[in-house]
Amino acid sequence: MTKADEDAIREIELRFNAAWGRHDPDGMVESLVDDANFVTVNGAWTRTRADFRDLMRRLHGPQGPFRASTRETPEMHVRFLAPDVAVMYTRFHIYGDVDEPERTSIGTRVVHKLDGRWWTVAVQNTDLRAGRRH
Repeated sequence: MTKADEDAIREIELRFNAAWGRHDPDGMVESLVDDANFVTVNGAWTRTRADFRDLMRRLHGPQGPFRASTRETPEMHVRFLAPDVAVMYTRFHIYGDVDEPERTSIGTRVVHKLDGRWWTVAVQNTDLRAGRRH
């Protein structure tokens, strides 16, 4: 539970954003364990790394709604639950979605340190909607 561990966990999010901007599904899954669960802002629930990669291929492909989008995460909070387990809460923005030009969401990422590297085991994302109480 060092500053280096916290930085490595934050770097997972930054690498995900960079891969998103390149529309690179392989890059988007590089931190996921094989049986990672990922729930998207629209409620799609994938239960494996391969399924999430396939979903991102469709969403970022030539006809996909995210084909020209970018993603940034201005807010990240890391909480260690054990020396090798942490949860990171994020506020992120997606710009350029074909269906919704700008969105803000909250994310929860659970990470586990295995063999010296931090891996994502679960993600839950939720869109913030105008008019809803937060």
